[in-house]
Amino acid sequence: MPTPFQHLVYAHEVLDHALLPEQIRQRIYPSLGAYLLGSTAVDVQSITGQPRSATHFYHIHGESTARAGETLLTTHPHLADPERLPPAHAAFISGYLVHLAGDECWLRDVFRPFYMESTLWPDRLTRNIHHNALRVLVDRQAEATLRTCPAVIPLLCAVQPDQWLPFVDNEALCRWRDGLVAQLADPAAVQTVQVFAERMGVSPAHLEAAIRAIAEDTYTPPVPGLRAAITAFESHSLAESIETLKKYWRWGD
Repeated sequence: MPTPFQHLVYAHEVLDHALLPEQIRQRIYPSLGAYLLGSTAVDVQSITGQPRSATHFYHIHGESTARAGETLLTTHPHLADPERLPPAHAAFISGYLVHLAGDECWLRDVFRPFYMESTLWPDRLTRNIHHNALRVLVDRQAEATLRTCPAVIPLLCAVQPDQWLPFVDNEALCRWRDGLVAQLADPAAVQTVQVFAERMGVSPAHLEAAIRAIAEDTYTPPVPGLRAAITAFESHSLAESIETLKKYWRWGD
């Protein structure tokens, strides 16, 4: 699924898009740091050790028709009405919902058809290497974008979680925040390749070779339609995230 850096970029794009009602934007912008933290915090299970489904509210291999954001709000109904939450809390949950919508779009548009269900890959490890290579490449593009937005770091640093998630404590969210800030502040602290390679049991050099092949369009085997699918994902993710925020803030009711 998209990396935290990708989610930060996408969250900005959603909030700045002309199709998002101005009233919603005005409710979120005063707590922009909380919104941005929420847009990445879904992945906090990587430091808490929780099952992925405990923070994502869907299973990659599942067939549920319920949307992840709807499942979150049904499971924890006190989060479902932003007007009853403190402004920073409502902004954080807004970002969290945008992340979930983006993950589901990536799963549907990219991961399932081109990796999970594709017969192109000889085994699961090869599939994961190539999928993670794609994720790193897009992550690096997002990182470059974020480094032109220095305000992101102080915005995140100023966020103080206050029991915003019933399934993740404040200490874990603060550790997640601090790790994100450290990577944004120091490019040398970004360990995406090393982490992915270690998880898969391959060398960073092996993964870097796959990343270069995608970047240079010398991918073997070629994956027909992948670039178009990523473009479709970006469009769908933006549209569905905006609709998610409109529904959450009861726009038009």
